[in-house]
Amino acid sequence: MKDIEEKIIDIGHEIFKGYGVDDITAQILSILNFESNEISMEELARRTGYSLASISLKIKNIEQYWSIKRIYRPGSRKTYLYMEKNLLDAFAIQIRNGFETELDIAKTKITPLIREYRENATTQEQNTKLHTYENYLSEINKFEELIRHIYCQIDHLKKNQT
Repeated sequence: MKDIEEKIIDIGHEIFKGYGVDDITAQILSILNFESNEISMEELARRTGYSLASISLKIKNIEQYWSIKRIYRPGSRKTYLYMEKNLLDAFAIQIRNGFETELDIAKTKITPLIREYRENATTQEQNTKLHTYENYLSEINKFEELIRHIYCQIDHLKKNQT
């Protein structure tokens, strides 16, 4: 059974590499994804062959995007990790934590700057840049619509699961 479990982890590693993450991150994500219970950072370090410091740094960088939860047990100094197993929920969290941040920043901070730029653009070069900025904002609005549609589809699929 251990051999099959290791092969599944290896396949998971390959899958996560497809998301463009580095090797250690793909290993961490694969182990967490296929581990049925929470796992200590120390155990994760042991299983990956990387130092505890490396594991801790990687977790800090990826936990918000991959729905990884830190679990602290009373009386223990160890930090345990658990990755959301429901792929629909995990996908929704990835969208929310990644793309929605860009959408929020773009809409709240770039929009007023584009208005100001539009009012002051006088040269052809400035108008060309303005067109690029406005196109970005237009794409952001389309992307926001797509994300809302994805959320609706996720909710629909989750309702049909039960």
